[in-house]
Amino acid sequence: METRMRKAGLALSVLLILPGTGALAGEVVKDGVLHIENGAEPAKGRRTVQLQEQWRVGGEDGEDFFGLISQLVVGDDGTIYLLDTRLSEVAVYSPAGERLGTLSREGEGPGESRMPANLLFLPDGSLGLLQIFPGRIVKVGLDGSPQGVVDFGDRTEGGFLQLFDCATQGDRLVVSGEQIRQNPPTGQIRTSFAAAYGLDGKELVKYEAHQRELDFTQFNWVEDELQQIDFRKSAVGRDGRVYLAGSRNAYRIAVYKPDGTPDRVITRPYQHREREAKEIERLETTLKTQLAQLPGAKWSISKTEPDIGALRIGPDGNLWVETSRGGVDQPAGVFYTWDVFDPDGHFVEQVSAACPGDGRKDMMIWTGDGAIQVTGFMDAVQSLQSGGAGAAEDDAEAAPMEVICYRISGK
Repeated sequence: METRMRKAGLALSVLLILPGTGALAGEVVKDGVLHIENGAEPAKGRRTVQLQEQWRVGGEDGEDFFGLISQLVVGDDGTIYLLDTRLSEVAVYSPAGERLGTLSREGEGPGESRMPANLLFLPDGSLGLLQIFPGRIVKVGLDGSPQGVVDFGDRTEGGFLQLFDCATQGDRLVVSGEQIRQNPPTGQIRTSFAAAYGLDGKELVKYEAHQRELDFTQFNWVEDELQQIDFRKSAVGRDGRVYLAGSRNAYRIAVYKPDGTPDRVITRPYQHREREAKEIERLETTLKTQLAQLPGAKWSISKTEPDIGALRIGPDGNLWVETSRGGVDQPAGVFYTWDVFDPDGHFVEQVSAACPGDGRKDMMIWTGDGAIQVTGFMDAVQSLQSGGAGAAEDDAEAAPMEVICYRISGK
């Protein structure tokens, strides 16, 4: 039975007993906001899901070539749409793995985009390709026909947007990104944000914003000080609540009601994962490439990985969290392990995928009765960010990217 106690001016800690589990999670009200303080272990323990390969495309022996598959969606009929950020196109496959065609292409014409970062079904049934910069959604029909664009914000205010993620919230869009304004004479003001917009691109609700000032004459990037709603750090639940992971060095997820009211904060104890020397070397290479045009630029790389790598709403409606340890030091035969929270933020279980793969480099997205795995995802991201120089010198040449479709064993 769930018990909540609130008293003005006083934060009271209580215990929440999850039905049928006997596991305890703390609840406390801080500054008027409910905090779900989970324990380190999930209520139902750890569950391993056996995955059976159905088909694969790409790779050294495949006919299809992928640049960077960064997102996918599955239609009601099982058709799979794979977003290729590097090639700026959507590869379309049947449930059986047959290539059905390609939607969109790189460019600035109708139905075209450059460097799209996310893919989603829009309320009108079209596909939306979220372009990073300039931030907009390019709409494409399932038959490939251009369906217009959604531009965000008031362009008369100056500045510009680069966008990271987008999800539907009924007839609205929840978008995360960064607003960039010039700060004369030598700087910028950058605001990381998450907000709800109408389908006309007009802002309706601001959920969260983190502002920082940059001076390019004395640029100093300190990773541990970043507060940013980065790629895959936002999700929208089935009830419209918005989940945000904007704290780099804390296992903390802020939850908002659709109208922007803070709903709760989800936490659990978590030990930061120390970066390996190779990980630091790769990031150092990327920064040197990106900041080469800023003489005297300084940077400080964190010794640890961000606690939370990504948020997703799973096919069960629960919140699935990728952590810095999800693909590291897993039991034999386990590819990756996710933390799973119910919509109210209770740490329900950890789910592991049993299949081949490299949890440090490959990506997996769960579907209704299985999962899609993208091999070499992190290598491709690092290569794109660093202009091809992201891999460490002692790394072997990356194998061509593969997309592998799995079905849950027994289904």
